[in-house]
Amino acid sequence: MFALDEDRDQLPIASTHVVRLLRSINPVPVALSGFPGQRAGAFLCVFRAGRSLRVSVVLELFDSARLVFYNNEQGTLGPQEVDAVIDEGLYFVESMGFLMTDLEVQTLSREQREQMWRALPLADGVRPAPVPAVALSGADGSRKPGAVAAKLPDSVVPDAVEVRRQRLIDSVGRMLAAF
Repeated sequence: MFALDEDRDQLPIASTHVVRLLRSINPVPVALSGFPGQRAGAFLCVFRAGRSLRVSVVLELFDSARLVFYNNEQGTLGPQEVDAVIDEGLYFVESMGFLMTDLEVQTLSREQREQMWRALPLADGVRPAPVPAVALSGADGSRKPGAVAAKLPDSVVPDAVEVRRQRLIDSVGRMLAAF
């Protein structure tokens, strides 16, 4: 089971503590308490906490520029327990409609891992500042001609990860077209 962690808004750990990292390949509309309905991305992160492991599911809310953390209720885990909790986390995000892909951080060099970690919104101090909303109407309530709402930029993804992500999306598309 995963429980909301209202006190956390980022994951201040070193890239070397990340054991496994999965990311959604599709945005999904979500409606979370306290936030307007919006598109979101998801992460499932397994990381070292001392000598144990922790698992967090993170929803990246695109319009609010916020991260919402859900932690495994079991707390710290041993290596023999982590696979079952990862499966639970995958079920949690996939039940919302996310398709997940493994970023295979364990296969990257130390420099590549650090670069990837710093490019993700999970890392400490990397979160983008919210883009101010553009006024869509005048003081009298009439819509300003040509006014558009501000759109937040998508998260920066290193080139190698983006290539693998696109390859997976193409493969899934071909597989679905075959049916």
